Amino acid sequence: MYRVILDTDVGIDDALALFLALSSPEIELEAITTVNGNVPVEIGTRNALALLELTGRTDIPVARGCERPLVRPVAQHAVDLLIERIMAKPQMITLVCIGPLTNVALALRREPRIAENIYEVVIMGGALRVHGNVTPTAEYNIYADPHAAYIVLHGGWPIRLVSLDVTTMTLLKPGQIASLPDNRVTQLIKYMTNYSFRFSAALDNTHGFPMHDPLCVGAVVQPDLIAWQPCYVDVELADGATLGTTIAQFDPRDRPHSWRPNVHASVTVEAEQFIQLFTERCKFYDEGP
Repeated sequence: MYRVILDTDVGIDDALALFLALSSPEIELEAITTVNGNVPVEIGTRNALALLELTGRTDIPVARGCERPLVRPVAQHAVDLLIERIMAKPQMITLVCIGPLTNVALALRREPRIAENIYEVVIMGGALRVHGNVTPTAEYNIYADPHAAYIVLHGGWPIRLVSLDVTTMTLLKPGQIASLPDNRVTQLIKYMTNYSFRFSAALDNTHGFPMHDPLCVGAVVQPDLIAWQPCYVDVELADGATLGTTIAQFDPRDRPHSWRPNVHASVTVEAEQFIQLFTERCKFYDEGP
C-alpha cells in the first residue's frame, strides 16, 4: 500500500490519473494539492473537488497551491499541507507530481527535511531522448516552472521521472474508450477524451489520447510496466529557445564525476499492458467505491 499525495493542475489527463489512483487498491490517496498549470489554480481546485464528489471521496483533503511560477508571489496553502503530511509520516509518503513543480519546490525550500522523510517522488515531466510538447526541446510541466523543476530534481531525494519518452507511446485509442462500460466516471472520460479527439482531428492527429499523467500514477501502481535507468538530469534555465529543456546523461562516461544520477528515468513502457490496467480499473466505478 502506497500513501500518495497527488500534486496536480487538474486537466483532462490529470482527471484520468486521479480516477486510476482512486480505483487502485495499491494506493491510499492522502491528499490532493493543486498548482497553476494547464488550467488556473482556482479552476484546477474546483475540478479536483468536483471529481472527488463524483467518485464519492469527499473525505480526501484538497489544498489550493501556487498561482504563479516560483519567481513570483505565491500562495502557500498546498505547500503547508505537503510539509505537514510528509513530516508526520516519515518514509511513508509517495509524492506523485503531474503538474508544474512549484508547490514541491517551495515545500522543499521551506522545510528541507522533507527530502530525507519522503518515501519517493514520482514526476511526470521532461523529454529526455524525444522532442518536447511545448517547445521543440521542452516538456510542459518542466517548462511551466523550470526553476522549480531544477530545485526538485536536485533535491537529493529518490525520484522516478516519467517522461514523454514513454508517455507519448502510451495511447488510449478511440475504440478502447468507446468500449468502456458506462458508469458515472467512464461517461465523463468519454466526454473529455472526445473533446480532445475533436481537437486532435483538426491537427490531423487522432492516433489516441496520450496517457501522460495516468502513466505516472501507473508507475506507482505497477512500476514493472516501465523500464528504469539511473540518469543525471538537469534543466536549462537560461531564457531563450531552450528554456525548460531537460538535459539527460545516461552513460557515466559522458558526464563529469560530480554529475551523479539524480533520477531513475523511464526508458521503455509496456504500453498495452498499462492501457489494459487502466480500462480494467475503470470497472471499479460500476458498483461505486
